[in-house]
Amino acid sequence: MAEIMAAGAIDHRLEHLRGEETLALQVLGVIHEALARPGLSDEATEGLRRLVEAHPDHPEKALLEHLRCIRGSRAA
Repeated sequence: MAEIMAAGAIDHRLEHLRGEETLALQVLGVIHEALARPGLSDEATEGLRRLVEAHPDHPEKALLEHLRCIRGSRAA
């Protein structure tokens, strides 16, 4: 349920980009799919949601930072 709620939090960002083929739109789509699917831990879901909020105009930065965090936690 948390995944669906978190995915819904970025739906409004997707709406204003519809019809445009931009990197931001593509990345938001990837983030939306990641948040909507089961399997992402609650911690990772919340972290990704916070990163998207911290980088509202640059979701690619949020995704990159999220992937770095995941890689770092797996290496530890």
